[in-house]
Amino acid sequence: MKKKNMQSKKEFAVQFTAKEKAELVSLDLDSSALKPDEISARTVVSLVSSGTEVVGSYSGTHYQMSYPQSPGYASVSRVEEVGPEVTGLVVGDLVLGGNHRSVQRGKADSFVKVPAGLAPEQAVFARMAKISMPAFVRAGVRPPELLVVAGLGPVGMMAAQVGQLYGYRTLTCDPSATRRKIARSHGIAEVAEAVPVRDPAYAKRVGFGLDCSGHEQAVLDLCDVVRPWGEVAIVGVPWVPRTSLLAQKLLHSVFYNFVDLKSGWEARAPEGHGEIFEHEMALHWLAEGRLKVEPCAYRKVSPADPQPQYQDLLHGKVDELTVMFDWRQL
Repeated sequence: MKKKNMQSKKEFAVQFTAKEKAELVSLDLDSSALKPDEISARTVVSLVSSGTEVVGSYSGTHYQMSYPQSPGYASVSRVEEVGPEVTGLVVGDLVLGGNHRSVQRGKADSFVKVPAGLAPEQAVFARMAKISMPAFVRAGVRPPELLVVAGLGPVGMMAAQVGQLYGYRTLTCDPSATRRKIARSHGIAEVAEAVPVRDPAYAKRVGFGLDCSGHEQAVLDLCDVVRPWGEVAIVGVPWVPRTSLLAQKLLHSVFYNFVDLKSGWEARAPEGHGEIFEHEMALHWLAEGRLKVEPCAYRKVSPADPQPQYQDLLHGKVDELTVMFDWRQL
């Protein structure tokens, strides 16, 4: 067994200990021997999901939450120990996988090796890029048709770039001028404040609509803007109601525009491939520079005091798209 001694018998994790309360807690480190197929890695950076974590869990508005909650699903760590049956990973490798904690431990095949030379701050965004990829793979509307992406959070920003890589002419929409500026810095050329339902250049000319906002008005607007027999995929989770919009309006649009409205559920990997395949593809594109992550996309901070970061995200006080925890600062 290849081993590097852990630096501490404690580990740290971000937890939601109550509604709208995030803390860094100290936990006993699991010092038992690794199983043959397991690895242990020390976290370098982890990325906050501004939808699932902040709206879905931290705000406590969607679920009847029980506490504590251990949030996060995007992190990059450096391998410190590998089990004797692990192949393809060695001590020192960077891997994608895990949540907001200082040490990641689990089966090796649940982690994805980061290509050599790719910075952790960029590699962690592969998790966000992967979220929209099943919607593209399963779309019946093919490039170079028009694609409209609604919502320019971290998922939408990556989805727009993925759409361009696949060959769609891509328009992205978000009411935030800051987010639109960030999108342009990532090479997204066509950016608008809202879905252009009444713009003759787009109205009934769009083949594919992708909602990454979780906002019901955006879904309706996409259904209104697509051409007959166009497709709309819901990638952003509608965690909470944003409007008083009636379902009848959405159903009316779907019915009369002949819209194929579907879930863009990220777990639907292509047949014959697991989700690892899409993470590997996203990491490959990031390493080649075909997907871009500029520093303006994230606020990098220590995880020592996570509460202000989640509050800022909840109340729209983050100039960047999201928050990145740098575990090296602990």
